[in-house]
Amino acid sequence: MRPSVIGLDDPETIQQLSERQILSWDRSTSIPLKEMTYEGGVPDRPELILRFIRDVEFDVRNSGDLRTLIIVVRTEIPKEPEKEPELEVILPEPAMPIPDLSTGAPKMVELMDEAGGAMIDRNFRRAIQLYTKVLRNPDTVFRQDAQELLGLARHRNGQLAHAKAEYEKYLKLYPEGPGADRVRQRLSGLLTAAARPKEKLRKPKRPEDVAESVWDHQVFGSLSEFYNYSDTEFEDGTKVINQSESLTSLDFSTRSRSDRYEIQTQFFGTYAANLRNNGSDDVARVNNLFVDLEDRKWGLSGRFGRQSRSSGGILGRFDGGSVGYEILPEVTINGVFGYPVVSSDDRAFNANKHFYGANFNLGTFWDSVDFNLFAINQEVEGIVDRRAVGGEIRYFDPKISLFSYVDYDISYDELNIFLLNGGWTFSTKTRLNLVLDYRKSPILTTSNALIGQMVQEISGLLNIFTEDEIRQLARDRTATNKSATIGIVQDLNEKYQVVGEVTISELSATPTSGGVPGNPSTGKEYFYLAQLIASNLFIEGDINIIEMRYADTMSNDSYSLNLNLRYPITPNFRINPRIQTNLRKNKNDNGETVTIRPLLRIDYRWKKWLRFELEGGREFRQDTVLGNTESNTGYFATVGFRAYF
Repeated sequence: MRPSVIGLDDPETIQQLSERQILSWDRSTSIPLKEMTYEGGVPDRPELILRFIRDVEFDVRNSGDLRTLIIVVRTEIPKEPEKEPELEVILPEPAMPIPDLSTGAPKMVELMDEAGGAMIDRNFRRAIQLYTKVLRNPDTVFRQDAQELLGLARHRNGQLAHAKAEYEKYLKLYPEGPGADRVRQRLSGLLTAAARPKEKLRKPKRPEDVAESVWDHQVFGSLSEFYNYSDTEFEDGTKVINQSESLTSLDFSTRSRSDRYEIQTQFFGTYAANLRNNGSDDVARVNNLFVDLEDRKWGLSGRFGRQSRSSGGILGRFDGGSVGYEILPEVTINGVFGYPVVSSDDRAFNANKHFYGANFNLGTFWDSVDFNLFAINQEVEGIVDRRAVGGEIRYFDPKISLFSYVDYDISYDELNIFLLNGGWTFSTKTRLNLVLDYRKSPILTTSNALIGQMVQEISGLLNIFTEDEIRQLARDRTATNKSATIGIVQDLNEKYQVVGEVTISELSATPTSGGVPGNPSTGKEYFYLAQLIASNLFIEGDINIIEMRYADTMSNDSYSLNLNLRYPITPNFRINPRIQTNLRKNKNDNGETVTIRPLLRIDYRWKKWLRFELEGGREFRQDTVLGNTESNTGYFATVGFRAYF
């Protein structure tokens, strides 16, 4: 399914979605992951590339809210830890069963997968909660596995009486088979340990004390340093340096957890040093800086700091906090407050604008449906900036996934956003996608009245206009964008896949008012995409993509032909040659522009924790306007390293 970006009006967000990023993860986990790369390219069709240190089997599916990809990696379960010395269990511990997660309702698969991870992380209390949730569903295919694993989780958590009861219940329900043999062996070991003289054993702490006193701590992230350069050389020999900068990025995360609590922190920021202007245009950005808190016993959670969100009525980055309380397993109430962040280089609260709101997460119902209902109020300099209600509906099963989002401003009596994103998978290995998108552009707020004005604050407009007139200016500066996309993905065989997509969009006109000129409507614009993707064509692990694009817009016709090749020469050395070509024909003056860009990216992993990257290329451009032709060329390059910890 194509990604659904609720607030895609922010140029900074679009830029970040278009960039290439090396993602970090907690390397203390047992996942045999070597590298995780986000390839932006175009915001509506990004790629996520995962490389493992050995062959693995995996499944990919959407999360319940369709904002997350869940990748289930099937590997061998680590050997069981040795028993506590005071139990002196003579019988060896049987291997932990590995449930088959390739079948079953998605919600149950997600619960079983999370519970398995909790077992590996020795978070036994969390595993008990999750397996209990699974067993509440009488129709799930995982009942037998969940019953066995619930007993094992209680056993390892020191709840021996509870474990004995769960084991006996399992044997009553499932008296035959390999699972029954394992459970009998564990039960026998438990009874043998219980029968030993207790005076010979050191008195242990209560299980609750042990669980809550043992904390697990991790620190992980990455540090990168890159130099970016680009120039343009014109026919007369003059040369202009467009970019010469040093970009430093730090991605730093910590996680501390016990059986009851979990605390996570995250910082992601960059520092761009402009080497052309002696540092006068240096920019420091803080994309994320927050702390996550969770109390599993009471169902409380919270996140405080700089963060981004596209749910619950929040439409982007803000400084503030959100808190949640799980009233019931299917009902969570959340409150949110904060100050919108226009750009990540803002390092102080915008005290003139703030918001607060609440939302309810409801579900999952019938193993397939979730809801979120929200209300939010935003004020700017003491007047209403935005007051909206709305919600989300999410439906998911192995063959169909649907996501719908509605945002309605009750102050302006206007529909801000309606989004429907659906995907259907057929037995013929065909995937059909549909996106219907209606939204105000930019999102309707009273602050839109500042667009095109000489003043930067609403208070400046209040010296000239009434509040009602300012609200009308906000309406005038806000266009309506409507688009519909239908796409198809077809696997031809193990090597070849084809992708096709058609999009129709239209941006409405805006009137002239308040001294600001209006803009005409774009009319209907058409965008077409076709891709042929071949894997393992020349060498094991290669990816070869041929892409054609055509755009029929109000101002021009654009034709693109791109070739993208990725070759792993060795496990640690990869090359990525690309060629991008584009022909743009203007409709107003019959002019045209031809652009050709050959590029080459080289990745070399020198150490497990250190990677070097080099990307360079040349651009050839020819512009023809009113019979006159002008050509120029340019070089661009990026070189640097990434260090992981």
